[in-house]
Amino acid sequence: MRKFKGVAEPLGAGLSHEETLLLLNAGYDVGEIAATKGIKERTVYGHIAGLIRDGKLSDFSSVITREQYLRVMAVAKESPEEMYTILADEMPPGLPGVALAISDYLLRQKDK
Repeated sequence: MRKFKGVAEPLGAGLSHEETLLLLNAGYDVGEIAATKGIKERTVYGHIAGLIRDGKLSDFSSVITREQYLRVMAVAKESPEEMYTILADEMPPGLPGVALAISDYLLRQKDK
């Protein structure tokens, strides 16, 4: 059972993404979320990307900087097949996936 800031009961099976959202909204950073849940930061970034794709998270400012986002987009455009390899030394694993989810989110918002 995970315990954090007043919540002493697990949220139930299949709700790990929502738990990540709860912690993110409570001000936890990715490292703190990973430590609290006992998972890898890469997994937290995967949860965040899923939350963005599902339209449950629209403020990404605490997760990725504008510079990181723009860097991922530039590398994805120039070398999509090698993107993860190129960015491996520059940013945490999983963060490029968040940037791609944001790009998809922004395109969906533009189409509305």
